[in-house]
Amino acid sequence: MQFREFEQRVRNLPAFNLNDIRKFAPGFHRQQLSYWQNQNLIRPLTAGYYLLSDREMNESILWMMANRIYEPSYISLESALAHYGVIPESVLGATSISARKTQQFESPWGMLTYRSIRPELMFGYQVIETSHGWKYKIARLEKAVLDYLYLSRIQSIDDFEALRWNQSPLLVLQNNPIFDQYTKVFHKKTLENRVELLMGYLHD
Repeated sequence: MQFREFEQRVRNLPAFNLNDIRKFAPGFHRQQLSYWQNQNLIRPLTAGYYLLSDREMNESILWMMANRIYEPSYISLESALAHYGVIPESVLGATSISARKTQQFESPWGMLTYRSIRPELMFGYQVIETSHGWKYKIARLEKAVLDYLYLSRIQSIDDFEALRWNQSPLLVLQNNPIFDQYTKVFHKKTLENRVELLMGYLHD
């Protein structure tokens, strides 16, 4: 297959792997990808995924690929908290929640990290569609906070002070029925205690 034809086939994909290619070219050989990579026509992302070299990486593409590389998963934890302005600085790579085991993949744009939770806790995310029609899943603010608290070792208000979270975006969690409902689904006393500490932190 000539690269020009290949490029036209994958242009509408933000990234692709060998399985994607073999849907339209069943006899495609993996070695061809190495050849095109050496010619700087494509570049590796991670976990067997590639991008066209002229494709500009951005946060939306990285998050969509993070969803796809390790399914089921959704963006949460530090990446989502930074997105909502809770964490003041940007986060390199992507942090996600998955029903599968904890995993990490290294990429040129930072580490893709997946933290494991029980399958019944895979809720509370929304699907965002980009201007290209691509989609990614990201936790709502309420769920991103709970995911973080659930997996953290926070034991005091001082621990929240050390995190240096912006309080303003978190004020919507006070007397928030969605936040309260999500908390109950976890059915975890230690999480409920951390939520109480968070409310105390927001009142300080």
